[in-house]
Amino acid sequence: MGPSTCFLVFFSLFLGAYARLHPVMHPIENQTLTVTSDVIAKACEPSMEKAFCISVLKAQSIGDIKNLKQATFVALQTASREAVATAELIKITRQKEEEKDVVEDTIEEETLADCSQSYSSIVDMLADATSALLTGPDQSDVRVQILAAMTTAETCGKSISVGKKTRQVEEVAKKNENVRKLCSNALSIYNVYAKGN
Repeated sequence: MGPSTCFLVFFSLFLGAYARLHPVMHPIENQTLTVTSDVIAKACEPSMEKAFCISVLKAQSIGDIKNLKQATFVALQTASREAVATAELIKITRQKEEEKDVVEDTIEEETLADCSQSYSSIVDMLADATSALLTGPDQSDVRVQILAAMTTAETCGKSISVGKKTRQVEEVAKKNENVRKLCSNALSIYNVYAKGN
């Protein structure tokens, strides 16, 4: 490679890097941020907890959210991650209870057992909702699966409300309520997306 070829290659790389770094040369980035804000605002408009909805989408999106389908995907993934974390918390809490010599509260164990089964289902339901969103021509399955996950989380919540409120059960109750809110949020965003299609 001759000196003039090397110069052209390095000069081309320099211009490419400069165009990405310099805002006047690359104004499209500002437009993308506007699209993200507009999409998030539209996605969260009908939400009963608008501030929560907006914060979830802004905090959990790795890149820009360019459309309502992406917003729905981000909301579902956020709910799924929280459901997996809650299932893990329940599993760890149950293991700690089993390691005790004396079972202090059989109602607590029954509550955790019920919620453990519920969370196995919730994780599967949210995975099915995500799959239906991404692949299915009939996306009504998305709504059905999210509603089923919300109902199952509510069942776990009712089971918790009957039992004794130990510190571990209180933690599970808080995470369960958060999963329910995230599912509700995902459903709200999906409904906005579905109306547009």
